[in-house]
Amino acid sequence: MGGFFVGVDLAWGQRGVTGLAVVDEAGALLDVTTRRTDDEILDWLRKWTDGPCFVAFDAPVIVVNPTGHRPCERLISRYFGRYDASCHAANTSNPSFVDGSRALRLITALGLSTDPLAPAPRRAAEVYPHPALIALFDLPKILQYKAKPGRDFTHLQAEMLRLTDLLESLADASPPLLLKASPEWRRIRRALADAHLKADLKRLEDAIDAVVCAYIAAYATTRPTQVHHFGDPATGTILTPITPEMVLHLDRPPT
Repeated sequence: MGGFFVGVDLAWGQRGVTGLAVVDEAGALLDVTTRRTDDEILDWLRKWTDGPCFVAFDAPVIVVNPTGHRPCERLISRYFGRYDASCHAANTSNPSFVDGSRALRLITALGLSTDPLAPAPRRAAEVYPHPALIALFDLPKILQYKAKPGRDFTHLQAEMLRLTDLLESLADASPPLLLKASPEWRRIRRALADAHLKADLKRLEDAIDAVVCAYIAAYATTRPTQVHHFGDPATGTILTPITPEMVLHLDRPPT
């Protein structure tokens, strides 16, 4: 395809921080940053999406169900729940989705296609880092780098450091992810090592997740037979890498 692979760790609402990252077709990280408002996000995205691009959003794109989980979320939970990679529910009862999703508004503003059955030169997809990391690194459980009750600072920092080490190990993968030459990535690594508070880690988490999303886009383009769209275009799809073992089980209910 060529062009750019863009990752967007999108806050559901307008007040949260959104992580943004872009990787070129050689795997080099060109930029990783954060923004808040739609205008700020679009201003950054337009630089990388004028030509061929694949933008991977870690946020619900299609949300039409009034309550409960979307079918794609239930499928992710079925196949990845044993790894603790279940989904939060997105529905139109949530104020964030009453008027459609923020992700879809951004995608529409950029003129990107979301049809998984007819990949376009400029396209977007919904992704989810937790199951992607399970498949990419053959992990027995998710990496616990997100703040939850019972996870102290030391644990969160160690897990986030583990994640950054794993991402750097992709320099020799297919496709590669080349991080160490990026000044922005080096700043993230230094800030992570120097962190003292959970709030310090949270400020880095969004940017790191955006890098994961960008790599998912590159991986899906390079290895299309090793990814799967869970769900359907009408109710929402989630794109994630899958292992060969998972491929064998996709057509039958998981045990």
